Amino acid sequence: MHEPNRPPSHFEDAYPDEVDRLFARLDRAPVPDDLTARVLSSTVERTNATRAVLAWPWMVACLLALGLLTIAGYELGASLAATDGLELVAAIFTDAGLLATAPGDVLAALNEVVPWTLVVMAGVSGALLILAAGNIVSRAPGSLRPHKVA
Repeated sequence: MHEPNRPPSHFEDAYPDEVDRLFARLDRAPVPDDLTARVLSSTVERTNATRAVLAWPWMVACLLALGLLTIAGYELGASLAATDGLELVAAIFTDAGLLATAPGDVLAALNEVVPWTLVVMAGVSGALLILAAGNIVSRAPGSLRPHKVA
């Protein structure tokens, strides 16, 4: 079945098979008269109020994650300051050769001074913060989203 405005592709054979003959007999389906109105009404039905209703749980999750991240960061800093953890972290970042020469000793020292539960809590709350902020931004009204400049 060839359309007059479309050039033949390299997949089309010169001889039509049974499927081509069946498709040649088909007519185009009629488009309903109110199709455009139905599509537009379904997109307009979801107003900004509906978007705000869907976004508020993510705002609460974002605030909770931010609070948890603040507490975990403060406690982690206080814990590292109370022990030799800050000196060890500073030594690792200033002298990368420590990890190259004695990685086992460095990891053992880190394991002694770093409170890993606080590190995990900070990581989880940071991931939740990113997820919640992304969901809030995706539910912003169209007028607040950046417009593409051609």
